[in-house]
Amino acid sequence: MRQLIRRRINWMMALMPYSIAIGPLGTLLTLEIVSLNGTPVDVSYAMSAGSAAGVAAPLIWGFLLDKYGGRRILTLGFLGTTAFMLALAYTSSIPQIALYYAAASLFSSAVGVSASMIIVGYSSRSKWSESYSSLNFISSLGYLIGDLTAAVLSGFLSIKFIILSMSALSIASVALTPLTMPQKVVKVNASNDPPKPIKDKVMELSNLITLYLAIIIFYISSGIFNTLYPYGLRVGGLSKAWVMGIISMGLGVQILGFKMAPRIISKLGSNAKAASRSLILRGLSYSLIGLSSSTPVTLIATGLTLYPLAAGLAFSTFYTASNVMVFERLRNGKEGRGLGVYNVVTGSAYLTGSLASGYLANSIGIGQSYVVAGVMLWGSAYLFRLIDKGRVPELAKISA
Repeated sequence: MRQLIRRRINWMMALMPYSIAIGPLGTLLTLEIVSLNGTPVDVSYAMSAGSAAGVAAPLIWGFLLDKYGGRRILTLGFLGTTAFMLALAYTSSIPQIALYYAAASLFSSAVGVSASMIIVGYSSRSKWSESYSSLNFISSLGYLIGDLTAAVLSGFLSIKFIILSMSALSIASVALTPLTMPQKVVKVNASNDPPKPIKDKVMELSNLITLYLAIIIFYISSGIFNTLYPYGLRVGGLSKAWVMGIISMGLGVQILGFKMAPRIISKLGSNAKAASRSLILRGLSYSLIGLSSSTPVTLIATGLTLYPLAAGLAFSTFYTASNVMVFERLRNGKEGRGLGVYNVVTGSAYLTGSLASGYLANSIGIGQSYVVAGVMLWGSAYLFRLIDKGRVPELAKISA
């Protein structure tokens, strides 16, 4: 029976119930903080607590992945996230929300790292873009279902009851993992390349530093915008259902985006060019949202047009392209640790943006904070353009 199920169900489908459960969690907790009379700084601290938990955790998960494999860590991630979502359903204060959200995020990071590890370790390089897009398509579809369900339920049920109901779904992912995951897989090793001249190695390092710098800027920007956006919609006069609906709209376009991403990247000719173009679009959307969203009407208008472009099409293309670029630079045999380090870097960057968001909003306003985030993305787009054009400065020239 297990073998029959494995043949008919892709292992990625095990993530679907979990994604439905975890998708609306950040937005639900933001709305709960608002109901507790929380401020933008309170939201920033709570969301940053989740980001902070994901900073060091992926490095630990990466070492464990190299030792125990993807399936065990994936299951552990499902179990831990479920346990602390249940705890969140019974919180009564903002500090408790921050604490339990951090714990849930710690185990949630295990799911993301282990899923990526399975793709990198057991599929050919030529299939990485397609496989990673499929993984994120399934995850995003789950997020959308979760957001739509939460949006409907928020009209007549409490936030805590919705979280409690959602947490039960992730238990299904625990059950699906051993049923769908192949027991024996053949690991695809990278080809043994001949030794490279020192000049080429220096250039590779320069490209790697530029790549990581561009990605860091992206995640700082996203931390600022994503932390403030649901809060900005709510305090701007929109109902909880509208807030959830707009977020769901973005996820709906994101799902289509992940289906289209491999073709977009192929058409543009390179991952770096696709990343650069998508960041220009995302940055423009952020900036226009910030400049025009001053009334409930404009919040709805930009939420149903510009936000789906930023969170949907632009994000899915960038996320696929940039992650494949990182995958291509992982050391053979140490993929888990490499992915762990990468997630530490991106988690730290997102945490920085989340922490800065509340103070930035208090000092210059929420809309202006969106503009700052958009301008940052254009800087990141420029760095990806340098990588694509082969114009990254050599380290020796930088230090001279």
